[in-house]
Amino acid sequence: MTGNRKMLAVFLGCICILSGIIYWLTHESAPKQEYAAPPTVANRAMNNSTLEETKDGKKSWELKIATMELDEKKENALLKGIEGKFYAEDGRVMTVTADEGTVNMKSKNIILTKNPKGVTTDNGTVTADKVTWLNKERLVVAEGHAKITKDDVVATADKATMDVGIDKAKLEAHAKVTKGEQQP
Repeated sequence: MTGNRKMLAVFLGCICILSGIIYWLTHESAPKQEYAAPPTVANRAMNNSTLEETKDGKKSWELKIATMELDEKKENALLKGIEGKFYAEDGRVMTVTADEGTVNMKSKNIILTKNPKGVTTDNGTVTADKVTWLNKERLVVAEGHAKITKDDVVATADKATMDVGIDKAKLEAHAKVTKGEQQP
């Protein structure tokens, strides 16, 4: 019976200790812990970065960026000091520059703002208030005072959608095309 008494004493001791802990945790005079919201994570900034997209073993585009800042959700990145290239499937390249822009990290669409300019390997140029690279379609969209020059042709419009080589362009709203000596 001595073994049973020891076991009973241990059992009662454990119950007393558990009761004391429960009382201490639930007693009103115990200090209550307040939980603060987790701190918000600041946007992540990187300097002198390079981004690129490759499809089927070929570069689709690449950007060299002086400053890149990712948003909290890591969906978009704010870019500053942009130099890059958009690649056509036939090997031609449009070299682009802009003071600022953004890239959507999911769709890989790029929006160049603040002095965007594109120059093709065969001396075509694109300027506008905003130049967008539509990654999936591999198209360039120039919006706001869009101006395209290639050879002796100058086209202006509110919006222009074109391929990288500026061989095909769709002009929208206030479109005007001049050729040769008619250029201003």
